[in-house]
Amino acid sequence: MCHSVEVSGLYTAEGIRQQINYPDADAALPIHDPQRGVVWIPWGRRNQEHGELPATGWLADDGALPEGWDRYSPASVLARVARFMEVNRDGEPRWFDVEDGKSLQCVLLRHGHEQRVYVVTTEAACEEHRSWPMTRGNLARRLG
Repeated sequence: MCHSVEVSGLYTAEGIRQQINYPDADAALPIHDPQRGVVWIPWGRRNQEHGELPATGWLADDGALPEGWDRYSPASVLARVARFMEVNRDGEPRWFDVEDGKSLQCVLLRHGHEQRVYVVTTEAACEEHRSWPMTRGNLARRLG
């Protein structure tokens, strides 16, 4: 699972790279919105946080949404990050660059005024990691 990301200074108020760690309660990801440009949306929900949306930060891409997620109007969105951190099976963190022109694939869920994004993961290509965040070119599409 993608535990942390680093965001380019292009998307931060200070103009410098920023590291975002999922366990932090204020973790948010820069999401490209065609009408508003880049907006920061909370990254998942932690167990101790109040809310109705699922308490996780990830969605395993197995071809279907988990039961009940369709009621949250899921939309496919892209998180504009420069790199992400994966922890291997031995617990060691390692950073990986996101290819130029690509972003992390995420799903945006909404319930009332609450909205959160979840990083979409797939099986890792090597046995060193349990899962791997999906990346895509910078064009979002609606989930069906």
